[in-house]
Amino acid sequence: MIRAAHLTRRFGSVTAVDDVSFEIERGKVVGFLGPNGAGKTTTMRMLVGVLGPTSGSCLIDGVDVAVSPAAAHQRIGWLPEGAPACDELRVEEYLRFRRGLYDPRSSLSVREAIERCHLVDVRRRIIGQLSRGYRQRVGLAAAIINDPAALILDEPGTGLDPVQQRAFRTLIRDLSADRAILLSTHQLGEAIEVCDDLLVISRGRLLADSSMDAARREASMSPTLIVETRGVDAAEVLGGVASCQLVDETTLESGWTRCRCLAPREAHESVVAALLDAGGGVRELRGADVSLEAWVHSILQGGAA
Repeated sequence: MIRAAHLTRRFGSVTAVDDVSFEIERGKVVGFLGPNGAGKTTTMRMLVGVLGPTSGSCLIDGVDVAVSPAAAHQRIGWLPEGAPACDELRVEEYLRFRRGLYDPRSSLSVREAIERCHLVDVRRRIIGQLSRGYRQRVGLAAAIINDPAALILDEPGTGLDPVQQRAFRTLIRDLSADRAILLSTHQLGEAIEVCDDLLVISRGRLLADSSMDAARREASMSPTLIVETRGVDAAEVLGGVASCQLVDETTLESGWTRCRCLAPREAHESVVAALLDAGGGVRELRGADVSLEAWVHSILQGGAA
């Protein structure tokens, strides 16, 4: 189990993480979403004990990371972004080294870690000569060598090709059977495919803590409007319409712009009126189903979670 309780981290006058709380139970994969600088990595560094919180606490399988760091570290698997490893070592050598950092009585054997992460074919290869996908697997094998209760993964899918991404996501799902997993990602598609729940963070504050099913239901119920206009600054005009929130703009031919908005049906007339009053033209206005991506974007732009 992973538990963050009122985590706050300040760097001088900058608050990087602001009163963040959540829980992840064993058997769950939780996606940690947010833009660059949102506070994801800082939060994860506090969870694994690399960085101390200004206030709040982190518990891994019931153990406070600050109070009992050695016991907590035995329960944590940590894969930083980029899967750093000793490039000059062979896979087996590196995993033996990593296993030696932990109590062998409560760790996997090197053979078990290699088999679970599908590294049998490259176990005697030098890490620095492996592809990105295999290096990620080596990093994950090192993260699970202590048989942890919790896995903290920072952007594990970055830089992988589509085939490698699918294989890596399957591996994470397999490992989640008896672990709590927090997975930071910029890729909503990755989160949708592999995660049970979503955490959305921006500017250090947690904006949403939702199951994937609840997020899909909320997205499907969100009123969405597609409008095509030209001759005006659509973002400025639509920003002034009550109950209308611009999600994205797409430039079309001949100066036309397609805008996707979150807006109830009763606001549609106000949208058209505002665009016409500003001197713009309108050639299409229709409702549409909102995507989960648009739902996340709306939260990051200030929508209700």
